[in-house]
Amino acid sequence: MRSKTARFAVLDTSLYIDNFRTGRFTFRLLQSSFIVRCSSVVLHELLRGARSPLERKFVTELSRRCRVLTPTERQWSQAAEILSRMRRAEHYEAGKIRDLAFDVLIALSARSIGATVVTTNRDDFQIIQRYVSFHLICWE
Repeated sequence: MRSKTARFAVLDTSLYIDNFRTGRFTFRLLQSSFIVRCSSVVLHELLRGARSPLERKFVTELSRRCRVLTPTERQWSQAAEILSRMRRAEHYEAGKIRDLAFDVLIALSARSIGATVVTTNRDDFQIIQRYVSFHLICWE
């Protein structure tokens, strides 16, 4: 039986990278009541940036052991609309919009299951929250 305080969480790429390199969030993650779900977007980013066989193995094992959320066609369309609004309102260049695209997809897919996004990338995710409502926790 699941704890009443347990919640779903989607860990952002930044948190995995920081923790893989430093281990500073390991205890916090182990002590949390989160039920972690992986984002296929995060797995893509991690695998794309993997520098060693150990890092590639970590991503492969993570995808094998974790329930994976993949953005739907509707979420891809919503992300495009949100990014278009952000570009106009924030006066972002194309490069910044590309940088935010995967984060918007992570937020939308997490929201679809009522999950909290956990990240160290406070600035970008708080900007995204201006355009779409989702639960967010920023770890420092």
